[in-house]
Amino acid sequence: MRWLFVLPIVFLLSCSGNSQIDDHTPFIKDQSQFDKMSSRPLYQKYGQVAALKIVYDNRTEKLHFVSSEEYEFHYQFCMAELGFPNDLSRFNNEAYSNSKDRRFLIANINHYKALDKFALELGPSDRMNKEHLIKLFKAVRADVFFSDRLYLMLNTAHVTNLNIEDWGIPTIGPSEIYNGQRYQPISKYSAYGRLRVVHDWEKQRDSIRPEDIIIINDIPQVFPLVQGVIVTQFQTPLSHVTLLGQNRRIPICAYTEIFNYTESLKLDGKVVSFTVDQDTFHLKRAENVDLSEIWDRGKPLKLSKNVKVDSLIPVNLLREKHRNVVGCKAANFGELNQYAKKMDFMVPESAFAIPFYFYDQHIRSNEIQTKIDELLAKDNRTRSSADIKSDLKEIRKLIKNAPIDAALVEEVKNMIIRLGDFRRMRFRSSTNAEDREGFSGAGIYTSKTGELGNLEKPIDKAILKVWASLWSFNAFMEREAFNIDHSSVAMGILVHRSFPDEAVNGVAITSNLYRDDYLGFVINAQLGDESVVQPDGGVQCDEFICYPDETVSVYGRQEAGIDIINYSSLNEGVLVMSEDEIQNLANVLELIKRRYARTHYTRESYFNLALDLEFKLDRDTRQLYIKQMRIYNR
Repeated sequence: MRWLFVLPIVFLLSCSGNSQIDDHTPFIKDQSQFDKMSSRPLYQKYGQVAALKIVYDNRTEKLHFVSSEEYEFHYQFCMAELGFPNDLSRFNNEAYSNSKDRRFLIANINHYKALDKFALELGPSDRMNKEHLIKLFKAVRADVFFSDRLYLMLNTAHVTNLNIEDWGIPTIGPSEIYNGQRYQPISKYSAYGRLRVVHDWEKQRDSIRPEDIIIINDIPQVFPLVQGVIVTQFQTPLSHVTLLGQNRRIPICAYTEIFNYTESLKLDGKVVSFTVDQDTFHLKRAENVDLSEIWDRGKPLKLSKNVKVDSLIPVNLLREKHRNVVGCKAANFGELNQYAKKMDFMVPESAFAIPFYFYDQHIRSNEIQTKIDELLAKDNRTRSSADIKSDLKEIRKLIKNAPIDAALVEEVKNMIIRLGDFRRMRFRSSTNAEDREGFSGAGIYTSKTGELGNLEKPIDKAILKVWASLWSFNAFMEREAFNIDHSSVAMGILVHRSFPDEAVNGVAITSNLYRDDYLGFVINAQLGDESVVQPDGGVQCDEFICYPDETVSVYGRQEAGIDIINYSSLNEGVLVMSEDEIQNLANVLELIKRRYARTHYTRESYFNLALDLEFKLDRDTRQLYIKQMRIYNR
């Protein structure tokens, strides 16, 4: 029997081809009319949302519900139907202002199917004043069938600060929308594989094969090498596991009710096709599919490495050209250091790099290379996970227990003293197999802290542990997934001062991931050192879109705005950064992106050019630090 399973809570988001649909109407009488006139929102921040445009004309005192089939943007309707001059720049200046003389009040009505609630939502740069917003909300409520389910969405700092609920307007926050979802598209791709229903990861993990598609409660921190994942727990958009899934281009989604659908569970052990879309996923039995072809990928990719540079390199000398000497992370950090000299951010102080040479000497002088060669001579694509883990564990043990070059340790200590007063240092992995286009390697290697004079955190042990992480199971299997020649991989180390007390940590993407080819940067931020990229179960971070202002971008606007997707679960419904801090971050990101774009060829448009940057705010000064830069593989 052929099973077909499609998420049953899908609803019509795009308009049908019905020519009888009106361009606009003064009221919405039922769900059918709403569905026909609505479409997917331009900002696809959540799954399963239908958006309907509205325009209130203060000149005529009339409300218009606008068909998305005919008009993609509000300004098109205002120019075509309401006589506004054909001047987009003028429209943008007037239609988003807080002026009491503003003619058009524009917004979207979003239907969140999982909650069956409707929300009036302003654009992120809209500064509509309180009187106009109350007027618009009341006009909409009077002319829709869902008046008892209509709320004002508190999606921007501007709207939140109006305290509109004091005027009897019901509101809904981003976190209620986020947590009320049942479906989250994480990585929108398609794949074939054998479906495996995982009830107990610890018991079943060694039996999971690379050709499998798994149904599981939560993605483990050691992300398995598989063809696709359906998970019940929502994922932080910029977490390491999400980034790894995006980089692998495999379908991943979260659906809270997946273990309640017996039709999908019946496919356990069967070969299936799996596709993730914005509003649903498709899982069905597949015929005549040879899963062995998954591993037929041709000659392994051999990476460039230079193991001849035998001295430490201070950050002021590090450049992108040193990627094959110290690794991509350290080389990119050197570029960030150059950017920081002319921009309003800092990189962590007392930074330098330990080249590949020292790792290479360590594994060769202690006969560790022989053990590595033995592992690579085996057919690791057909071996069990347990056997591979055993070999890798032995290699890591040899690396950590072999005596380290005393001259290197002394040189590192002297460099730390020479570069400043910091003694507690962070030793960060920097390989030629991470932070590169097509392969981020997010979270697969280890960073450690070492401190001068601290017997519990000695410098030599930190170096050895970072070197050993090159041969972690997660790192090894991730390189396998991308067909990278392991013998060409080497480990350098980026060293800089440690941050024991940061106020905020976060990840920024210099592209609007929720609206293609459009201005905006996606930010995940969290209090203190609570991880954004590897969060504890159930912990949520701030998620928002921010925009550069007119001081740094020709596309920027004064008071550029913040579009809030979710709040941190640790900060009581308040963003962990101030509006000024967010605006400064957005402006810095724009300057970094522009500087990068001038010296790097990309197939993407400028808006879609995405850099992945990790940042911190210092606890005492709240100074912005950017500590990592790499290409984000869309």
